[in-house]
Formats: sequence, structure tokens, C-alpha cells
Amino acid sequence: PEVKMASKGFKQDMPPPGGYADFDFAKRMGKKRMGGFAIFGSFIGFTVGAWAIFTWARRQQLRDDLEMRDARLAIIPLMQAEMQRSTLRQFRINRDEENELMKDVKGWKTGTLWGEPVFYNVRGRWNNPSVEEYFAHCDKFEKMKIVYPNLEH
Repeated sequence: PEVKMASKGFKQDMPPPGGYADFDFAKRMGKKRMGGFAIFGSFIGFTVGAWAIFTWARRQQLRDDLEMRDARLAIIPLMQAEMQRSTLRQFRINRDEENELMKDVKGWKTGTLWGEPVFYNVRGRWNNPSVEEYFAHCDKFEKMKIVYPNLEH
């Protein structure tokens, strides 16, 4: 096969007249921003500032905790009174239910077991009732729902 030469219009790429510009390949050091003492001083300054903010926030948290404890202590008697009122309300319902159930039994007196008082309090203080006493006339499943609320899924 015959090899053809390039046409007349071909021009070889050459460097520009005068050559390419020099390029710097040596390592360049950046501008020095802060010295060692300045870095150490700023570290100390930030640490002191952060410690001051932390101390202030901790004191604020302790003040808030104290206020919340005082509020809880102040409201405890009210909550106990409401719980006791609810218990007495349930006892009244239990007593009425017992009266209704035992109305046909001769000699039955509500609050006694064959004449012996069930509820006897020497000191006149509040006694927390047992679960069985509180839910005496309640459905077993209703009692379970209230006593063990996590069982219901």
C-alpha cells in the first residue's frame, strides 16, 4: 500500500515565541497566622469562658431542681387527699353494693363479719386499703386492667 504524506496545510504545534513561562515548583510556606503563645492563650480563654457558662448553667439547673422539689412537696398533701377521697368514694360504692347483696340475710350488718367489726383503727389514722378490699365488688378483669395497666396491649 502506498503511504500518503500530510497535506500542504499541516502545521506542527510549537512553543510560543520566547518559550513557555517558568513555573515555581518549590514548596511555599503559608502566611503565619498565630504563634504558639497566641494559640495557647486562646485555648485558655475559651476554656475559662466555657467553664463559666457551664457553672452558670449548673447553678440554674440546681435552682430549677430546688423549685421543682418544693412544688412537689407542696402538692403532696393535695394529691394524698384526692387519693383518699377517691378511695372513700369507692368504699361507699362497695358498702352500697354489700347492702344490696346482703339485704336478705338476717342479722347482717354492713362492715362486720358476723358481728365482728372488720374495720377497726385504734389510732384514728388512715390505713391504705388492700387491693382486694378496694375492688371487692368489681369485675376481675376490670381490677386487672387497673392494677396491671401494662398487661393490656
